[in-house]
Amino acid sequence: MNEQHYRRPAEASTASSRRRFLQGAAIGTTGLLAGCLGSAASAGRELTIGYQPYYAEAWSALVIKNGGLAEKHLPKGYSVKQWDSALQGSIVGTRLIAGKNQVGYTGDMPTITAIANDKTPVSAVATAGFSEGQQCNLAVVPKNSPITKAAGMGGKDVAVTTGSCTHRFYLNVVEQTGVSPRLVDNGIGNILAEIRQGSLPVGFGWEPNMARAVFQEDEARYLVTGAEFDTVDAAGIIMPDSLIENDRAAAVGWLKAELEAKRIMATQPERTLDLVAQEGDLSTYDRATLRASLYRTLKLGNGVNRLELVTDFTTVKQANQLLKRTGPQFLKEQGAIGAIPSKDRYKAALTKQAADELGVETGPKRFGGGNASNASARVGGWG
Repeated sequence: MNEQHYRRPAEASTASSRRRFLQGAAIGTTGLLAGCLGSAASAGRELTIGYQPYYAEAWSALVIKNGGLAEKHLPKGYSVKQWDSALQGSIVGTRLIAGKNQVGYTGDMPTITAIANDKTPVSAVATAGFSEGQQCNLAVVPKNSPITKAAGMGGKDVAVTTGSCTHRFYLNVVEQTGVSPRLVDNGIGNILAEIRQGSLPVGFGWEPNMARAVFQEDEARYLVTGAEFDTVDAAGIIMPDSLIENDRAAAVGWLKAELEAKRIMATQPERTLDLVAQEGDLSTYDRATLRASLYRTLKLGNGVNRLELVTDFTTVKQANQLLKRTGPQFLKEQGAIGAIPSKDRYKAALTKQAADELGVETGPKRFGGGNASNASARVGGWG
């Protein structure tokens, strides 16, 4: 998601780490202001979709893209003009605010940052995925590292991509354990390169990058996950209000495609992997790594599911609280947003309308109570 090729000076204190979150989040704000200079573009009847191939929690977008689901569910006269891939959610949010994307798949923090902007009305309409800390809240160490617990990070270099959902997890771990690592701000590619070389003691990141280092390359092992620290994560789906108000049928049609993508992911894991594997950006990831990112339950997860295929965030208390209360409060405390998003920035009713028109449920029991865990039980084990 972020291929920065620099290494910022290490810092020891939690306070300084929190300043780094603000700096990281500000990347999106700067781009936002620049994008608005040319933001008069109209969506028309052609949609451009912002998505993140390197973020497994939002892979329902890949199922829609490669499964032809947009063409199936968008109303007559609407089509997808282009799919814009991005390495991080803040880029997707910036493009959407600037009028360059009409649907965006973003991590939880970029979702909140985007809907909190005061330039272009943007709303969170659904979640692409939700987990109890098994997708974006992960840390790994070199395979032969002597570090076995979070307490072992004290005094060590610990790398994280600042401004990401993973950075929020890092700060929670530091706060809950009281350890004082030296924060290193780096892109996920460089973090994992240093983990492979054994030159970095601990790296924080998200799937599928971590699964690749652990399962495909056998160069790392998981150290901690969000499940151990009560830190959940989610991928949001955002849309500009101009699309919702002027092209509501298209907005609802997109969410029908999203709901069908979830059904495929829950009931047809092999087809899901076929569709994900068609994504060119993931050509170097083997099938076992793709499978592990979605379906393989982690030993360090306290038995929680790898991924919950939740589309209506209001049906899951933790997801609802993350997007509406705890996430916004955290970002405001960090200075990343100026104000808590108002209630009208959340438009889950669109998902309810899409589900009603399809005749499907939207709650966590839609797939028998386990969502992806049902598929996980069929294809995975403990990793």
